[in-house]
Parts: sequence; C-alpha cells; structure tokens
Amino acid sequence: MPKKVNRNPGIGKRGDKWQARAFFDGSEISKTFATQDEAIRWKREQERAMERGEWIDPSLSSITFAEWSTKWLEAKTDITPSTRRGYIARLNTHLLPAFGDSKLTSITNNEIGQWIAKSVENGDGLTALKQSHGVLRQILKAAVLDGRLIRNAAEGVPLPRTKPKEQTALTLVQLRALAKECGEFQTLVLLAGTTGMRWGEIAALQCKDVSLLNKTLYVGKAISTGLKGERVLGGTKTHQNRTIPFSKELLPALTLLIENKNPESHLFQMPGYGTLEYNNFMTRYFRPALERCNLKGVGFHSLRHTTASLLISQGTPITTVSKILGHASTQMTLDVYGHLYEDDAMTYMDRLGDSLFYTGTDKERTNIFPATLKESV
Repeated sequence: MPKKVNRNPGIGKRGDKWQARAFFDGSEISKTFATQDEAIRWKREQERAMERGEWIDPSLSSITFAEWSTKWLEAKTDITPSTRRGYIARLNTHLLPAFGDSKLTSITNNEIGQWIAKSVENGDGLTALKQSHGVLRQILKAAVLDGRLIRNAAEGVPLPRTKPKEQTALTLVQLRALAKECGEFQTLVLLAGTTGMRWGEIAALQCKDVSLLNKTLYVGKAISTGLKGERVLGGTKTHQNRTIPFSKELLPALTLLIENKNPESHLFQMPGYGTLEYNNFMTRYFRPALERCNLKGVGFHSLRHTTASLLISQGTPITTVSKILGHASTQMTLDVYGHLYEDDAMTYMDRLGDSLFYTGTDKERTNIFPATLKESV
C-alpha cells in the first residue's frame, strides 16, 4: 500500500485536535486547534507575517503594557532622577490606568486616539496629557526595537493644540533689583540671570569649576532630587559638558566667594556652611525678594529666560546662545526663543540696505536708482 502523502506539512492530528507548526530562524512555534482548517489558516498567517518581516515571537509579544513599562523604566539609565520622577508620575496618573492590563500587541492607534479624546473631555491638563503621550511613544518605540512590536501605535496620533507658554524674562533693571533684594545671594542671582545656568547646575558648582583668569565656568554636573527626596549628583540635563563665560563685573564677587575655600567646596552654600537647597533658598530669599520688587509670575527658571532674552537683544548669534544655555541643538533654542529674533527683522534689513545701497552721502544714497527705474517702481 503506497505511503500516504501529507499535503499540509506542519499540520498533524494529535488525538482529537489538530496541531499546526511554523518555523522561524530555526525555532519552532506550534498551536492546536479543533479543526484542520483552523490549523492551516493559522500556519499560513504565520508564514505570511514572516515573509513580510512582520512576525513577532508570541513569547515576547504576550507581555502586558504594565510589565513592559517596568522593564523599560529599569533600562533607562540615561535620565536624571527628576526626569524619572516625571515618567513615574505620567505612568501612574495616565498610562497605567488606561493601558496597564493590555497586551502590547493589542494597543492600537485608534485606542490611543480615543484615550486622548476622552482625557480632554474629562478636563485633563493638555500639557500633562502631551507629556504622557510622549512617554507612551517612548515605551512603545522601545518595544519595537526589542522585537515585541512591529510598529509604534503611538505614532501619528492627533494631539490637542496647546497655546505656547509665555516665557517670563526680566529686564536688566529688574534683574539688578531682584539680585540686590536677595542679599548674600546677590551674586548667585546675577550669575543665573546672565549665564542661564539651571538651578541644579548652580547647586553643583565647585570652586574649582571657576576660572578667574579666563572668566569662565565649567558646567559638567547637576544636583537633582531623587525618588525619596535625596540629593543626587549627576550629569547635566542634556548630558553635555560646557564652558561658559561670565561677565567681568562678577569677577570681584566670585573672587571673594572662592577666597580661602577648598577647591572641592561648593561655590554657593546656605548660611552656616549648609548645602544649597532649592526649597530653602526659594522660601527664605527668592520669593520674598520677588514680593519686595513687585515681580509677578517669575520663578527661578525665569532667570534662564532672562539670559536668553538679554543675549538676543544684544544681537548674539543663535549658535552662541544655544551653547551658553547648554541646549542639545540650536533647533531647541529656536523653538523656545526664536520669536525674540523676529523683532530684529527690520533692523537687519536696514543694515542690508545700508551695505548694498549706501555710497557715501545721504544725497548719493537717494540718487542711486536711475530716474526711469524710480518711475517704474
């Protein structure tokens, strides 16, 4: 009797069930079904996915969003403690309640869009919602790179429009007045308002980071607050070290601060040689000084915006402003402060006109066009 030919390789009877087997990179996956047709259909779907490069190992894709977000956060070693706190807040407040129990492969673009629409309807803050979507996009992107997803379902989801937050910047007069009202921290405020250093960067400054000869500061560290409120010394926000100049007018004050101190000592300290602490400084010095100066809507970060505004008003190139502020790219600087350059458009156009048409005297300038050309204009 001739041997019976299996017309469906990979499909076999196992008791009263039908088993389908598919092979990928030397590995075998199998699944049992009640009927032969179901087994054949499943096997063909797996093979078509493999041919398109869209096949996902079920052992990887079966993980839930909550499980994967935990793994993702554990692998994030390139973020500051404050950034980690923000990620955890976004996960706990928005993402885990919405997607925590869902399998990664079950989260769709439409589902994410509906979540955003419902959140907006419920009155959730648009800024926080956008930040949560950004975290979601990062998590799903990591899953794609890890071979757990074919595509990132968070990409291309329409987001609600938000009005850009107006950046508060001080004038030179306001900056000097505020610094004076901060008493013994006058130099700190002037330094922050003219160098654009972040609070954590200033808190981490050591005496050895100041070059009195070159009038520069080396910024390579920042202090942030950990998950349990502890102070953590790490890299800067953009993980970029930079050397920035300071005004020669600050030289005498910085010289006094460094005098008789160990090079490893922090440049700024709370009274009694205590470590510089944000909440303590803001409560005891900065906010009372703001009230005395009648300055509203101003925070410590406003001093960073003040630096950018003052530099731009002096005609400083965007590349230099970006370098001083420690932005990751000039595009980031333009996104935040580009509007400050718009007011200078006419000034630069007039300069261009002066260079192109001015030949010596005002009379010569007005007569530079031929009479026929003037008439046609």
